[in-house]
Amino acid sequence: MKAVTPAGHLTVRAFGPDVVPEGTLVTDARGALRGRVVRVFGPVARPYLTVRPVRPPTPSEGLALVDATLVRE
Repeated sequence: MKAVTPAGHLTVRAFGPDVVPEGTLVTDARGALRGRVVRVFGPVARPYLTVRPVRPPTPSEGLALVDATLVRE
């Protein structure tokens, strides 16, 4: 994961050109539900995704999520 926006959304970078459709559920590496993809944007070769989390992360949770891997369900 790249960043947590001021609105509490997560900005994630895709590993490749496979487009994840909006509405896709996203989990963390442990399998815990983190949120849903609400926007796909950026370069086609490796797009960014905006993920609306189940609940906004606390500052410490947000810091722990930076550079973490998120997985689509």
